[in-house]
Amino acid sequence: MPKKRTPDKNFADVVASLETTEGSDPADGLLSPASGGELVDAEGRLWTRERGPLDARLARRLVRSADEMIIGEGAGEVLRPVPADGREEAWALIKDALEAPESGTYRAYDFRSEDGRVLLYVEEFC
Repeated sequence: MPKKRTPDKNFADVVASLETTEGSDPADGLLSPASGGELVDAEGRLWTRERGPLDARLARRLVRSADEMIIGEGAGEVLRPVPADGREEAWALIKDALEAPESGTYRAYDFRSEDGRVLLYVEEFC
């Protein structure tokens, strides 16, 4: 039976020899808010995913009743808050994708804050 070869380097040496890529984005490899289950808005409020993806009927209800609405463009890379007076216009742009989930590029999620506020988060999939 052959003898087990001892490694030339130990694990610490291998890790130390790895180079970091200059200009790499520290956010690379992070999950989107829909996948990760958490979202921090521009005010620093933490939102936690309650349920989703939602069907178009539930999403439509939240367009009207949620305290906040955010669209995550580019799989959540860019968070775009939607003001209350712009929600109907935003809904018109995304509703067809939500009503046909097999061909859609958007998915809606219900997020909640610790103080009980409701957020409709709509994520664009690439």
